[in-house]
Amino acid sequence: MAEENLPPDLTAEVSSEPTLMDETKKEEEVAKMEEISPSSEPTTTDETKEEDKSKDPKGEDGAAASKESSSGVSESDTSDPLSISSDDEDEDVGGEDTSSDPTERIMRAVTHKEEGNSFFKSGDLSKAVRSYRKGTSALKSLNEGNTGDEQVKSLLVSLQTNLSMVCFKQNKPKMSRDVASKALDVDSTNVKALYRRAAAHRKLGNIDAAKKDLREALKHDPNNRDVKRELISIKKAQDEQKKKQKASLSKQKVGLQKAFAASQGSFLYNDKEEEEKKKKEAAQAKKKAEQEALKKRKADWEDECVKRMANDQLAITYEDW
Repeated sequence: MAEENLPPDLTAEVSSEPTLMDETKKEEEVAKMEEISPSSEPTTTDETKEEDKSKDPKGEDGAAASKESSSGVSESDTSDPLSISSDDEDEDVGGEDTSSDPTERIMRAVTHKEEGNSFFKSGDLSKAVRSYRKGTSALKSLNEGNTGDEQVKSLLVSLQTNLSMVCFKQNKPKMSRDVASKALDVDSTNVKALYRRAAAHRKLGNIDAAKKDLREALKHDPNNRDVKRELISIKKAQDEQKKKQKASLSKQKVGLQKAFAASQGSFLYNDKEEEEKKKKEAAQAKKKAEQEALKKRKADWEDECVKRMANDQLAITYEDW
């Protein structure tokens, strides 16, 4: 039964304490109350709960937020790396989406970037990440479909490349790669974003993708020392890996030969061991001399690789050179 059908004085009597009255009047009131459906009519307890909710600004949402906080996982940790959590929005008075003024949004983004830089310099990487995310959030609506002006795009890319670097330092290469890709969606020729993504690719073991991004960066900035240094570092690491693989195969081959010789009942005599020892010493001396010559040759090869990459040419292996 709806509330508007009740007698105007009945609700007050239901919620008030019983007063002294004759038994006949009590029975009449009880009969009237039994006609009212308890599920449709608010009781004093319900009204008290509603008052408590109005006093408590959190309500059910606050309880849900508390539950999420106790679990240790926020939605922003499992979704878009550029999204900001509810905690971040609470800390930022007014929120990121309350203003439709583009100038104010840009100013807020600049402020968040400066805050992020300050946190990064002081070593507080978590707060730096939070500030950079807030900055990107402030600019998001100003660059829908990548239609923002150059000022917005430049600031957005700067925030994203900084965020990518911090994620990398937090040992989150996948997130670092994804954020750098977001920056490249805005400016596909940005050298810093290409470099950041290449570093993340390398950390994830995707060497070919890393080299591709670095070569693309060199096309737009042939004299970038960081990009050149990273390319050479990758090349050296690959060469070193090949050497280790070759040495491992050689060691396995020697082991098999020894095992075969032992199975045939062969053995080495003392004079033969002495001869082998002399040969080994001579070979070591020769190898040392060759290594010195090789070291000089490799230095010349590295210089040639840098020249080739600066001229938009592919680097060649040491063996081909």
